[in-house]
Amino acid sequence: MPNYLNSLYNETNPELQGSILWGILGSVTGMIVCVLIMLLCSLFQMRSFSTMLQLFVGLVIGWFYRLFHGCRSKTAAYVTVGLCTLSASVLWVVLLALLPIFVSSTPFTAADWGRLWGKIWELLLLCVGLGTIGFFFTRRNLLAYADWKRGPWHIAFAGGNGYSYNLLPENLPAVNPPVYFAVQSRFAPGTQIIVEGSSLRWRRTLRKDRVFAVHDIAGVVLGPGNGCNVLHDKNYQVLAKFAGSMEHADLMFLWLLQRAIPIVNVPAGWHSPAEASHEAALVETSVLQQQFTLRLKRSARIGFTGIGLFLLSLGVALFLVLDFSVLTMAERTAIVFLELAVMGMGIVYLQIGKICRVEVNGEQMSVVSRFGRSAEFSVRDVFCVSRSLGWIVLYDREFKTLAKVDSYLEDLDRLKGYLAFYGIKM
Repeated sequence: MPNYLNSLYNETNPELQGSILWGILGSVTGMIVCVLIMLLCSLFQMRSFSTMLQLFVGLVIGWFYRLFHGCRSKTAAYVTVGLCTLSASVLWVVLLALLPIFVSSTPFTAADWGRLWGKIWELLLLCVGLGTIGFFFTRRNLLAYADWKRGPWHIAFAGGNGYSYNLLPENLPAVNPPVYFAVQSRFAPGTQIIVEGSSLRWRRTLRKDRVFAVHDIAGVVLGPGNGCNVLHDKNYQVLAKFAGSMEHADLMFLWLLQRAIPIVNVPAGWHSPAEASHEAALVETSVLQQQFTLRLKRSARIGFTGIGLFLLSLGVALFLVLDFSVLTMAERTAIVFLELAVMGMGIVYLQIGKICRVEVNGEQMSVVSRFGRSAEFSVRDVFCVSRSLGWIVLYDREFKTLAKVDSYLEDLDRLKGYLAFYGIKM
């Protein structure tokens, strides 16, 4: 643990220490809830399902322990939650075995009691084993809460995300990050960290946004490839977390590095770009004066033209081959509409290679899609870029789509360098 963090935490703060009594009360409450849910499942003939719920009893009891603000001690939390997890398994098995006694009107014989206790011991060993296994594999959140000085490390090094989820970049961008940018998943909507000047917003699905300032960040913990990266405050509370595979994660690392925020085990290749010089000013002037047009690659134009000619030929061939005299009026109408649709699509494909383009005139950009939809805007309106199958999507600061750029354009590296000058990673 770095020494610069130890001096920031107030170990006498009762709000962060928690209470042993409240932790016991929370664990017992969680135990009762788990037993009632499993008994309810058993009453509805879901005994196998209720048995498998033993794997999640430790997770639920640990959640109640944190909810009731139990003692933030690793020993106290493990003992309290562990004992309540085992007690929940034992109590459920006993109540499940004794349930027939309360609902049956016939008296139990000695042989019935023998079979009953034999069944209890068999089921008890299974449930206690499942409960112990579940507690071991779901203890991460409890461990991060109880072992507060190592909480960010426990979260950062928790696996299960795949070994390429948090691959860190070898080098950081050579340009300073923009004032506004967002760190988000490349493949699906969800968690976002939005940076606006010196403030950050951690946006999570189905949970309230967390807003904090740069001076609230006491340090950053870099996790392994299957973990994540954690931003924490002086009390080791998690402010936000993100992965190296997310879009603009490298800008986030550079943003943190430039603000002198301590990063644990920072890679040797990470460094901040040099300040702007006279040469940079000359480069900026040349970029502002750029004028170029990107069109579809020759192979793509040939492909679309070939598809268009094929569809037109197909429509004409249908007119020549079909004998309309033997068809009913409804069949003729349907075939005519079908042929017109095919020929119309052929004309559209013939036009795609001519109209699809991106035009750059200084800071002004004009994007024309495959189907002729045109969008004009300033490059400074572009907030972030995401890539999907066949498209490069440009977003504004409110994450609304400005334009969709075809990924089959020629010389995309030129567009990439143009956007990179403005701090936009493509």
